[in-house]
Amino acid sequence: MDILSFSVIAEYIKKEINHKCGLNISQTRILLFFDKTKNEPLTMGKLAEGLDISLSTLSRQVQQQKTQSLISVLKSEKDSSKIVALNSNGLKKAKELKVTLSEIQNSLFSSLKGDTTQNFVDILNSLAKQSHVVEA
Repeated sequence: MDILSFSVIAEYIKKEINHKCGLNISQTRILLFFDKTKNEPLTMGKLAEGLDISLSTLSRQVQQQKTQSLISVLKSEKDSSKIVALNSNGLKKAKELKVTLSEIQNSLFSSLKGDTTQNFVDILNSLAKQSHVVEA
């Protein structure tokens, strides 16, 4: 197996997301994170922690014009922190993204039959979790 195939597949997925949804990978991650957490408003620090990125990286991402069109950022009433959540545009874009990801997955796995697809997805998820543990 050519291990670099993972990179080729990742690039294909990034290009399809950008082409169909107009999103980069950081915007994709933010939308999927908030979708998974049911759009629970979070401080910038908690969001950075949840995305496993630094606060400075998140701050740069949040300052991108496209990202700003997807989220609302409010100052906390308690302290100087900022609270982030998806706005209505972000919620719509998250739904569009999930449809696009499903289409991409169906396209990538179209040659697999029946339970083979779920087994393959389970193995990929396991590999992703293992690689995350190795990085830490």
